[in-house]
Amino acid sequence: MPEANMFVEKRIHPRVSVKIPVKYRVIEDQKELETVFERKKREQTTRTMDVSLGGLYIVAEQVLNIGSILRLDISIPEKSSLVSAFAEVVWSNETGGGLHFLAMKEDDVESLKKYLANLSNGG
Repeated sequence: MPEANMFVEKRIHPRVSVKIPVKYRVIEDQKELETVFERKKREQTTRTMDVSLGGLYIVAEQVLNIGSILRLDISIPEKSSLVSAFAEVVWSNETGGGLHFLAMKEDDVESLKKYLANLSNGG
């Protein structure tokens, strides 16, 4: 019998294929104090490939280290402010990485939930 590479879906939340802007930076040392200028230098701007309430897949120019914690600012269309979140890199390759949300404000969760529901319903 030929060997099959089976992929078992483990996600709790369905993914929606959508490309929205995201800023991120790898948090290397949580105790480090830095100026706004230094922080801005390390920020990267990219886009998502898919998003769910549990996480997202981003395109990245550099290989992301699995286990790294990223601070995200997600631009959701029709929302004036950014959705902020902390996420862990759970997989990575030369094109980007899969991130699992660790922390997000309840208001931001609701905004993301509403946005994804509208997309799923053809809105």
